[in-house]
Amino acid sequence: MPCVPDGFVCGFHPIYEYEGYLFEVHSYCGPTPLRRSDMDPRKNMPKGFWDMWDRFKELPDEEKMKYLFKEA
Repeated sequence: MPCVPDGFVCGFHPIYEYEGYLFEVHSYCGPTPLRRSDMDPRKNMPKGFWDMWDRFKELPDEEKMKYLFKEA
């Protein structure tokens, strides 16, 4: 449960929307898929999430910024 309404780990990490997935990236915990309705972490890992993550992490930082949903 997040400590603020927007974000998994107290809302201090960037949230991205890429290939239809909404997720937060934490420097230690890694990516966490979020529910669009309340921005809480999803209980189940969506199908294809890790394949998308492999493609996303290979993007240059400038390209990743285009998919920024909410900056920490």
